[in-house]
Amino acid sequence: MANQNEIADIVKAIQADVTTIVRGEVELAKAELVPQAKSLGIGAGLFGAAGYFGLNGIALLFLGLSALVGHWFATALGWAPLFAAFIGLAIMAVLMFLIAGVLALVGKSKVTVKGPEATVDQGQRSVEAVKGAIERGRTEAEAEAEARKAARKDAPSITAGDQRPSFVAPRG
Repeated sequence: MANQNEIADIVKAIQADVTTIVRGEVELAKAELVPQAKSLGIGAGLFGAAGYFGLNGIALLFLGLSALVGHWFATALGWAPLFAAFIGLAIMAVLMFLIAGVLALVGKSKVTVKGPEATVDQGQRSVEAVKGAIERGRTEAEAEAEARKAARKDAPSITAGDQRPSFVAPRG
């Protein structure tokens, strides 16, 4: 009966070790993914800023085009001020597009996400260690079973010389 208690204690210890390993793997995954999530957030914010400046650039471009169209209709009023207004708006639109492009490139570099490589490697090593421990335990159990078998075979018999059993249980 003591042997079964030892086995139960060993199983409980294995369960505790596996729980500890799993918790460690979860913590490692968190430690590996949190910086990537922060970088992803920064990249998304920069993409948002790029979109904002891009929309402003388009709005300014449309304002410049409207000024040019207005220039055609206002020939009698003197075209130089309107054309100058269009050029100013067009230059601002180009500037906004350049800013949007730079922000988009920086944002793209921040959005790259890799898998939790260290966690996967650690998990594979843990699985291999558990497999090795199971195999060692199986080998030791088989060796002990063989040793017990040999010990029983070599143990002296209770009967004096008669190999037949001296007591047969009644049937029925």
